[in-house]
Amino acid sequence: MSAPMRSTRHTLPTVLMVAFGMSLAMFASLPAWAQTARSASRAIPAFPRPSGFPDPALRVIYSRADEAPPMMVRVGENRFEPLYRRTPDGGYAPARAAGYRIATSSCPSIHAAGDYRARMIDLATAEWAYFGMPILDMAVEPAAIVPRVPQPSGVVEIISPDRNASIGDRVLRQAPRLGLMEDDEAVAGAIAGYWAATGNEEAMRVQSIVNYGWHEAGWAMPWSAAFISWLACEAGLSTDQFRRSGGHIDYVRAAVRARDGQDPNHAFVAYDLTEATPDAGDLLCTSRGDSSFASIADVRTGNSPSNALHCDLVVKTDGKNNRLYAIGGNVNHAVTLSVVATDTKGRPLTDADVIGAHRWFAVLKPRAGGKVAHDLDGTPTVQMLYRDYARYAGARRGQPPVPVQARGARAKPADAASP
Repeated sequence: MSAPMRSTRHTLPTVLMVAFGMSLAMFASLPAWAQTARSASRAIPAFPRPSGFPDPALRVIYSRADEAPPMMVRVGENRFEPLYRRTPDGGYAPARAAGYRIATSSCPSIHAAGDYRARMIDLATAEWAYFGMPILDMAVEPAAIVPRVPQPSGVVEIISPDRNASIGDRVLRQAPRLGLMEDDEAVAGAIAGYWAATGNEEAMRVQSIVNYGWHEAGWAMPWSAAFISWLACEAGLSTDQFRRSGGHIDYVRAAVRARDGQDPNHAFVAYDLTEATPDAGDLLCTSRGDSSFASIADVRTGNSPSNALHCDLVVKTDGKNNRLYAIGGNVNHAVTLSVVATDTKGRPLTDADVIGAHRWFAVLKPRAGGKVAHDLDGTPTVQMLYRDYARYAGARRGQPPVPVQARGARAKPADAASP
């Protein structure tokens, strides 16, 4: 049995405390680098990407309704029919909706060199900051969503999970910080850009139809795999090296084939969590929804009622405090940093250890091997954040932040770095 959950109680690391400090200060006093992102619904302190970093929104073109092609509805495999609207004279005309189209799917959009693992960490951290640095802490004691009543015979559920399948073993988790979410106008182009890296416009087509009826709707199709695909794309990995897709299953299967010696070019190789421990630069994967994948053997044989998966990029590990940090897309509807509880060996706790935990089962390790050059703390984004907050604290005669101790070599200064 893995380490008990109570052993994972912790204080947040320096980089997260710095993020809190900057956001809690008055917005007008923030450093120039920390600007408030545009949003139709709320003001969230977000952080522009460092100089030399790609903007995913430049991968797409936004067309107004009068410029857009007719909306098309899928009526079969590779078969579409246009939607029509009623005109004032009683006739019909093709319905058109504003939306995004792919401008470029080439990879990378900015020249990439060096270790692709470090570049993926750099890119993920920059996007996390752009979304306002949202955090989901899954390494704390869970609290049940459903109220429970203590009785002499034990704890009694007020609503039995058997009577309401939508409740199940869900638990509340702490979100120490929220940021921009997918329904915020400020990040719509970025998410569309993630999809563009897959080369498939299906999600954008569906979204234009959804927004035709509800302008502020979030993305209809989950975009977490598109985000990982964009990271791989901008890190310089070709389609032979990484199967970019809107579904995690495609690149996870390729990593399993790489493990079996059937895909020698794929940049990631799959391992069960019973045989490998996650490190910075790895992809950590869990079953999702009604899928039942519990090992890479299940992926190999297709032993699951569905292919629903989710993977996050591990950006830092902290074995001393039994946790790791991973950044993923479409986590709480944003690019979010998750704090994940681990056992004493550094393996993430699963739902077999803690009620409500993810069903982690696989880790995809870069074929490159060895330790990545730097982790989260050494990224240009975090180093810039630290320097700006140190200047801000000095100007306000406040307590300066604790120095960030980056593992491995530090990245180049942000104004001279390119991922």
